[in-house]
Amino acid sequence: MKSTFRSESQCWRKSRIAARLLLKKQRQSWSARDQRLAVLLAEDPGVTNRLIDQAVSFLTARKNGYRLMDHLY
Repeated sequence: MKSTFRSESQCWRKSRIAARLLLKKQRQSWSARDQRLAVLLAEDPGVTNRLIDQAVSFLTARKNGYRLMDHLY
């Protein structure tokens, strides 16, 4: 039987999408699809500025090859 447990919440997943959109906006212009998605995520009450900021930090750290737990091993 397949488990329905998910290790990450929907709000965190949506915040990571919003963070990817913000990082994309810094590199290049948005498409119409990106703009529509940004509006939907901005209206979602679970997607907070704090979660988006954490997601941006998470994504940029992974992009640079740094993982938080690497120094412990």
